[in-house]
Amino acid sequence: MKFNTLAQKAAKGSAPAFKGGALEVEHLITFALAHGEEGAAKIERLSALYGWLDDGLLPDGSRVVPFGRWARACAAFARGGVPAVQPLLAESAMADIAIGVLESVRSVDAVEALLAFGEDSDWHGDDPAHPAWKAVSGLNSLLSFDDGVPVPHTTRQRLHRLLVRAWSDAPTDRLRSLCLYTLRGATTPEALAWAQALVLDAPTLIAARKMAVKTIKRRLDPTYTAPNAIQKWQIKRARNSAT
Repeated sequence: MKFNTLAQKAAKGSAPAFKGGALEVEHLITFALAHGEEGAAKIERLSALYGWLDDGLLPDGSRVVPFGRWARACAAFARGGVPAVQPLLAESAMADIAIGVLESVRSVDAVEALLAFGEDSDWHGDDPAHPAWKAVSGLNSLLSFDDGVPVPHTTRQRLHRLLVRAWSDAPTDRLRSLCLYTLRGATTPEALAWAQALVLDAPTLIAARKMAVKTIKRRLDPTYTAPNAIQKWQIKRARNSAT
């Protein structure tokens, strides 16, 4: 995406410019990924020009996309990559935004950053929007599907250990299901054995485990071949169509 296109989207649309106009978060992320340092300066210029908001909750109680915060995270990535986004994970107001950017980057270092954040997080609480659980959701998106980010065995082991800890602290079946779905990315014999040994009663958890076990077994099979670039594109397209 060119800067003129980005600027036009920000200036036009049914929403006023300070709310982002016709802009979507994906536009900012795509621009940041493509344009590096120069893109960072242009994103910051648009944010200052239109007064993009940091707070997504307006005084009248309505909600808007906090494009000011998204601009900050996207500019950080454009300027310094994943290492520049990681410090934002420590800020309560920026953590969920930073996780969203890392999820979109789809790289090994983005996976490592989310893992490190999860390892340092407090897992107590039942809100799926809590940054710790958002990080698990991001790891699920990055690693669980056949077009996921290829990561080394040590990273898969770390993911398994993280999910065992998250499972023990998860207070709801919804969050425990998320742990099991994310376990698909931890393709190790140890992760498979752990999932199979769980004693489950809830139908949702039984279904999630069934999917996780099936996926891990398939990927551990010596005859399994990871999809090529064309197949990955087809998988992504099918997944996007389903949602």
